[in-house]
Amino acid sequence: MDDKISGSCHCGLINFEIKNNPKFTVNCHCDDCKRRNGSAFSTYASVDESDLVFAEGENHLKKYKVENSGEKYFCSECGSQIYNKNYRIPGLFLVFYGALSQPSNFTPTFNVFCSSKLSWVDDINKIKSFQESVQK
Repeated sequence: MDDKISGSCHCGLINFEIKNNPKFTVNCHCDDCKRRNGSAFSTYASVDESDLVFAEGENHLKKYKVENSGEKYFCSECGSQIYNKNYRIPGLFLVFYGALSQPSNFTPTFNVFCSSKLSWVDDINKIKSFQESVQK
């Protein structure tokens, strides 16, 4: 790895580094991710648990237990999601792309739970787009 991978929550209380490149990157289209994250899908970088190192603010992490499937960790101040622990993939953390400082460095390599994917996601490039916010 040439460049340091870093990230933070929105308010800056939590800062972290990832020691090695992600094992894989993924878009998850499950209904749980959509509901919890308020988005069409979630994108994660999967890293070894030992590779996620907190530079500051680890004490500001709060945990939400997701039934029997895992745990979500987020900033207690701003609510930014930092990572998930999925019990089906022990030893790995799923770091939210939104928490990464340079998420564009890692392109998702596959999609999961496509049976729940919203119909318009495949055609997202056909939707009218603007470089910045639309003015009224």
